[in-house]
Amino acid sequence: MTELNRLTHKKLTSLFNTEEIFIKSINTPGTEHSTIPPVDEHYVFRPDVLNALLLYLADPINDCLYLSGPSGCGKTSLILQVAARLNWGVEQLTLSGHSESQDLIGHNTLQEGRLVFVYGPLVRAMQQGEILILNELDMMSPSDLSALNDVIEGRSLTITAHDGEVITPHPLFRVVATANTKGMGDRMGFYNGARMQNQAFLDRWRFVEVDYPEAKEEREVLRCKCQRLPAAIIDKLLQLALELRRVSTEQLQDEGQDPQEDLSRYQLSAPFSTRVLVRIGAMMLQCANVSAEKVVDMAFASRLPQIEREYVKRLCLDIFGYSKKRTRSALG
Repeated sequence: MTELNRLTHKKLTSLFNTEEIFIKSINTPGTEHSTIPPVDEHYVFRPDVLNALLLYLADPINDCLYLSGPSGCGKTSLILQVAARLNWGVEQLTLSGHSESQDLIGHNTLQEGRLVFVYGPLVRAMQQGEILILNELDMMSPSDLSALNDVIEGRSLTITAHDGEVITPHPLFRVVATANTKGMGDRMGFYNGARMQNQAFLDRWRFVEVDYPEAKEEREVLRCKCQRLPAAIIDKLLQLALELRRVSTEQLQDEGQDPQEDLSRYQLSAPFSTRVLVRIGAMMLQCANVSAEKVVDMAFASRLPQIEREYVKRLCLDIFGYSKKRTRSALG
């Protein structure tokens, strides 16, 4: 019999340090797995996406969960930190345009002169009652992803390459995907290689949109991840993030507008993620004698076309000031 551990609402509010938990209870694995992710004590949960994930884990109703959102907004880390606190094992695979169904299911391989079938992450998760995380789902071929159709709906998996072995899903088996698009391709041009997915396949998923955290949440992330960073510098970094994200999502208001003339109305060609924000904060602590503008250039702007790089430089100077001494003194 499958060993389960039932967590009450009270226990969940304690685990996630918030009273804003929707579900009344949830069944979690009653035994420890070696695949349980480590807990990040400084992780900051956002109640909306946390509740969406907990609701799915509590009762998937023969669905899978699809988390879509921009690069570096915390999709995968959310799943890992929820699993860590629920003691839920995780199998994880990052997909690409070269991924095939056998990467999920498994394949025959030669071991000590014998042909042995090695289970893939999908089968291991089904057997052990783990969460299968499929990162970059929209990069994989729709035809290869169709191998998931029956599994998504709670049916058994038949492995034809292993003498027709039938894998019955564990009651706690879950599938969560992350992607930068919603399976409809990338219109912005940020995520080259994202594919259009089959609508019949997408109909089997429950979608949750994950955006960058609000300023108050990112402030807490920076405070926890970069503990010696002064509040004044955090404020300036959040202002920088706000301005760059505004630019990256806005199109030229007038098609004839020259970006060189008014770059504030230009669409920035790379997303400014929470991951980048934390990287800048950490590098500022490492490089106390380097100007904020130089740190931002090393951590982010150097990847941009020259005209955009110059805009980021000017914005940094406007926000952080034109003197290196101000930055050094603020960092202490």
